[in-house]
Amino acid sequence: MDASVRDLPRGDGGAGGLSAPPEAPAAGAGPPPFTHLGRRLLIPLVLGLLALVGLAVFADARELAAQLRAFDLRLLAPVLALSLVNYALRFARWQLYLGALEVDLPPLRSLAVFLVGFVLSVTPGKAGELGKAWLVRELGGGPALRVVPAVLAERVTDLQGVLLLTALGALFFPGGPWIAAAGIAVVAVVTALLAWRAAAEALFRRLEPLRWIGPRVHHLHELYDLLRRLISPRLLAAGLALSVAAWGAEGIGFLIVLRAYDPSAGLAAAVFDYAASTLLGAASMLPGGLLASEGALAALLGAQGLDPAAAASATLIIRAATLWFAVGLGLVALPAVLRWLRRRGPAANS
Repeated sequence: MDASVRDLPRGDGGAGGLSAPPEAPAAGAGPPPFTHLGRRLLIPLVLGLLALVGLAVFADARELAAQLRAFDLRLLAPVLALSLVNYALRFARWQLYLGALEVDLPPLRSLAVFLVGFVLSVTPGKAGELGKAWLVRELGGGPALRVVPAVLAERVTDLQGVLLLTALGALFFPGGPWIAAAGIAVVAVVTALLAWRAAAEALFRRLEPLRWIGPRVHHLHELYDLLRRLISPRLLAAGLALSVAAWGAEGIGFLIVLRAYDPSAGLAAAVFDYAASTLLGAASMLPGGLLASEGALAALLGAQGLDPAAAASATLIIRAATLWFAVGLGLVALPAVLRWLRRRGPAANS
């Protein structure tokens, strides 16, 4: 967990960097707010402003403002509803994984932790999302180490789902079948590598002599065994299906936005553009994919003949209705999580 929660109460059962430091507030004092969360959110906010400035330069600020004003705000209702479909399907996958790992957390608390994960996701490489494992532990769901594989499986199936959507959307472009075949091959290779126990065991043996990692290799064994449970054929198929449906829903939301500027826009192209820009944003390791996703999406739309101002406007609207909408929901859920943490107290998990 990052330093923003270092002052929250500490329970046992954690592993590695997921445990809070030993300092805890006095009994009955309750946890303070995520001390450095506001400061850490400044990073994505600054990156978001830079993305806005970049798109304004790309499109001309006055033309971009005119295109934004021309957008029919009534279209935001179905776009935001499709974003909620995305979150609901991904929450169903989260619950599926927690159940498979025998993690017992009340559904409402699980939902709150899931939503707070959106706030934690605007960190480099989404590494802060591992904080969900810490929160599950502190709210009585059991050891954090048992929950980490669920977070990892989410990321794996998200990657696979977005890759598949990119591949399917590419079919309708020149040379698309080759792109589609490459995307499907990457999904298959990632799955095979994760399930290849012999390779994992060989890697662990190489890590054992290392001074800092060696004493913790047994944790890696446990994580890997739990992760393999989540990528068993049945759970992998379910997780991947939910991922494709979830990200496909946001792709359809992007189509609604895009057709406000280009009524002839097709579903396949819109899904490809949205999925490919999401993939590039994730590969950039920047918080929330900021700058990279916006730049990639505007560039793709421009390359397909859309006016720069319209491309920039569509990009800003869909990012507001997906990334920033999710972060907003996470911030709404955060007070409830903090309240539950205060009630449990520093010795709740002892």
